[in-house]
Amino acid sequence: MILEAETPDGERLISDKPGFTPEDAAEINRTTNSESKIKSTLENLNISADAKSALYAIINTTVRAGRFIVKIGRKILDIVIETLRKFPNASFGLVLGGVIGILVASVPLIGVILAPFITPLAMIYGFVRGIERDLNDKDLEHAVAAANAKFDHLRE
Repeated sequence: MILEAETPDGERLISDKPGFTPEDAAEINRTTNSESKIKSTLENLNISADAKSALYAIINTTVRAGRFIVKIGRKILDIVIETLRKFPNASFGLVLGGVIGILVASVPLIGVILAPFITPLAMIYGFVRGIERDLNDKDLEHAVAAANAKFDHLRE
């Protein structure tokens, strides 16, 4: 099947995926959360309007597969929202690491120097500590593998 997409600057991308079927398109379009639920979740996020605008642009990202429209952006955000909901420890650890990085950056003089190093390390540390708690039942590993498998048909 021929897959077509258009970049934000208007460039057309075309790829031939012989293994991609109408059933694959239907599976990608099937989501746990409706588009209105995803938009509601994004609206309730405590982030800037620019960040929300970027996330809304992702929702509208589609790929044309033959005569089907595949709502790939909505599927990606659905997976992210479900992962955050199912694995709160890893999500919380990542956010907490980011907050620690912001606090380090706010220290006069040395904060500007240390923040580029401390922030990613704190986020990784928080994520790893949270994931350790979430992985005790192996659900995160299965969820990541399942989410990855949903896009196997689009790989080269």
